[in-house]
Amino acid sequence: MVPLAGSEIALLSEPMRDLQLSVSEYYAETAGPGDLGRRVRGFLTATQTLNDLLANQIAEGLRYKTLFSTNRHPGAGLIEGVKFARNVQQHVLHIVRPSDEMTLIGGTLGFRLYAQWDEVPAHVVAQLRPATQALEPQYQAELLGKEVTSTMIAVLRFFAEVVPQIVHRDVHGEWSGFPLLSQPGVSSVIHPEEPEDRELARAWMDGRRPGGDCRVICGQVTVDEVPYVYGHTFVGRLSFAPFVETVEQTNFDMSLGYPYLEGNLAANFDDVTDRFDNAHQGAVLQSRGDVSSWATQTTSISGRADWNAPGVLAESWEQVVRMEIDTRIPGFSFNPRRARRLNALVPPR
Repeated sequence: MVPLAGSEIALLSEPMRDLQLSVSEYYAETAGPGDLGRRVRGFLTATQTLNDLLANQIAEGLRYKTLFSTNRHPGAGLIEGVKFARNVQQHVLHIVRPSDEMTLIGGTLGFRLYAQWDEVPAHVVAQLRPATQALEPQYQAELLGKEVTSTMIAVLRFFAEVVPQIVHRDVHGEWSGFPLLSQPGVSSVIHPEEPEDRELARAWMDGRRPGGDCRVICGQVTVDEVPYVYGHTFVGRLSFAPFVETVEQTNFDMSLGYPYLEGNLAANFDDVTDRFDNAHQGAVLQSRGDVSSWATQTTSISGRADWNAPGVLAESWEQVVRMEIDTRIPGFSFNPRRARRLNALVPPR
């Protein structure tokens, strides 16, 4: 980790925010007919801007530079590969963009393009300065032919490991621009902190605050002798997803300061699903006023018998619980659990 002065942290968090948003904006573009090349070039510029600032503008710049030489970091080659691509777009008449060979996945629940980094022709490389030409092997090893979003997230992980102080976060402590929008059936990571291993990812999700602003509990049901609470997660007045948690997990979340509320949701919402073209994973609910105007925050849930709020069908919720804890098919419940826990069902703010 490279130490930073307080003033440096404040100044570097903005270019880090630009980099984070360049990744989430690229990912959002892959769900439509957008210009992926423009988003890729924005990411290259944002990465090299931050890299330059760390190397040349901070008091510990020499220590940062050793990560690319004597104290070489495992991610150094990735950053050098990005620098190569950025210099190509900056200094040569060649348009850097993803390869035309893309994989399209999806169906009724949405489509997404998975693009790869394209080759830089030899005649373009020949026009570069020797110092940039020396970085071409890193581009070939770390980027060429690899899926774009995953390499972008790897870049974010590099900076988060080396200078974690500059990660730009929202008022809840979440990375600005994240999590990325979850897509049914796709288990690629959607957050820079998310482990690749699924069991580690589950532990990571359970150890952090849930996504969203608050959750409204609609009842409790016991399944296989384990009590679960259920309800809806809200961002402002909107809920894009239900949630299911054990009582133990809910109490842990509250110990982290996450607000769980109780109230008569059935009497205080409208279904506004038709206003959201990307609401592929369930209904979108809108509170008729601020959630706090009809729901009250609770501080602990323990020792209660099963219950349900007015207008709530407990039988339907039991089916939701069983789906989320189903272990018959390996990995079957992971994607819904991740989407709901991170509230990765609405484009990040």
